[in-house]
Amino acid sequence: MSGKTKYSWLVALAAGIGGFLFGYEIGVIGQVLGMESFKTDFNLNDASTQSSHVAWVTTSFLFGCIGGAAIFSVLADRIGRKYSIISSGLFFAMGGALQCSANSFAVLLAGRVLSGVSIGTASMVVPLYMAETAPAATRGALTTIYQLMITFGIFVASCVNSIIIKTVEDRSSTGWRMALAMQIIPSIFLVILVYFIPFSPRWLAEKGRHEEGLEVMAKLRGLSVHDQAVVDEYNLIREASEIDKAIGEASWGELFRGTNGKRMLIAMLNQSLQQLTGINVILYYSVQIFQAMGFDHADTLIAFPLANSFVNFIATFPGMWAVDRYGRKPLLVWGGLGMAVGHAGVYTFLTLSSKEGSQLLAWGAIISVYIFLVSFASTWGPVVWSYQAEIFPLRVRAKGTGFATVTNWTWNAIIAYAFPFVFSALDKQPSVYWIFFTFCLGMSAWAWYFVPETKGLTLEEVGEVFGDKPMAAQRNTHYVSTDLKSRFSTNQMYVHHQ
Repeated sequence: MSGKTKYSWLVALAAGIGGFLFGYEIGVIGQVLGMESFKTDFNLNDASTQSSHVAWVTTSFLFGCIGGAAIFSVLADRIGRKYSIISSGLFFAMGGALQCSANSFAVLLAGRVLSGVSIGTASMVVPLYMAETAPAATRGALTTIYQLMITFGIFVASCVNSIIIKTVEDRSSTGWRMALAMQIIPSIFLVILVYFIPFSPRWLAEKGRHEEGLEVMAKLRGLSVHDQAVVDEYNLIREASEIDKAIGEASWGELFRGTNGKRMLIAMLNQSLQQLTGINVILYYSVQIFQAMGFDHADTLIAFPLANSFVNFIATFPGMWAVDRYGRKPLLVWGGLGMAVGHAGVYTFLTLSSKEGSQLLAWGAIISVYIFLVSFASTWGPVVWSYQAEIFPLRVRAKGTGFATVTNWTWNAIIAYAFPFVFSALDKQPSVYWIFFTFCLGMSAWAWYFVPETKGLTLEEVGEVFGDKPMAAQRNTHYVSTDLKSRFSTNQMYVHHQ
């Protein structure tokens, strides 16, 4: 990390705590669902209602995520990316407070919905903010911090929960209440830290706050406001903003026409396919899956979730290193193939294990799960979020990323709700992994043929990859002196001329 880019990394890490909240929520609920006191308090031991209650605990959160992503796809343009992330932290704190104090299933679900609104908001706004503040050369790595923080949150939650499980009497509700209450702490950190980071320079340009926008851009790049590179970069952003304003306010219908329609289709399919990898089945229902493999309750509640979350976290780093070196497209292609290998291994080893009654073969299935996790965490996990945040033009960027994020959470909810029923219907047999194997092969082919590369381009240059006219062909400009120029630079700035 160079001195000039250090501030950009610090800003991305602060915003990335929104991803930590997401990961912590996933890590918490996966183990809480396996706690005996939680099952007793919310009637999850009754065979007639178990599947539906478990499904509602998971999907109520996901319904909130859908709502949060949809609402803030509009609010992110009005109140800004920064205040949207702060709102996410506040919603998460309220959701955590409701969940840990719940004395009824309805209150628990209400808390889950509020936490979902928070995570839906963060999943849409945090990568967007990161993409709008990052330099083009390191934008892939910076935006994948969001996924890194998700995996770190899962790991921390698994560690905290494991300590609670080991030290608190399992029959006492204190354990699951402590686990859910701990969510409030990182949400407070998010609100405090994000308060001190700057507004997105592209959002400032959209609002006509150019003096502030240039100052923010200079600080993010570690350069002076007089530096030619800073002035040129901000000029490009300002031009794009002025062109957008001349066209008029963006409509929702615009997302599905022309080159934006192509972007929208790619973003929606990427988000859908990310869920069809089966990642959240493994994260949400890891305890049930490992129990079905024949392992002891203690291992499935503590040891395997810890190992899962650690592998998931560590495997994100290769993706951060590779995304700006090799590009988005190669990672998506190879990631799909790697995940397919993992699912094929789980299916094969579990099938052989059930026939021969060998625990050793079941360990082969565990290793195959880790192959899948490594492949996902280094490719489809981070790249999908990074890619959707960089492909839309400024005028529809919040709406486009919001709609694509809603697609992700919708599939997430469908799969999470359906899995307990499907898993039971299949008598907990491994056939479900063959379904995910097929999707992973298909998404590798999809990325190879239909996903354009965006590595190394500024957000304003990405449009040409999708068929937009070059900016020079869109504008009618000439050089003129401006107040901003006279305050900050001897360089003249582009302004839009009607």
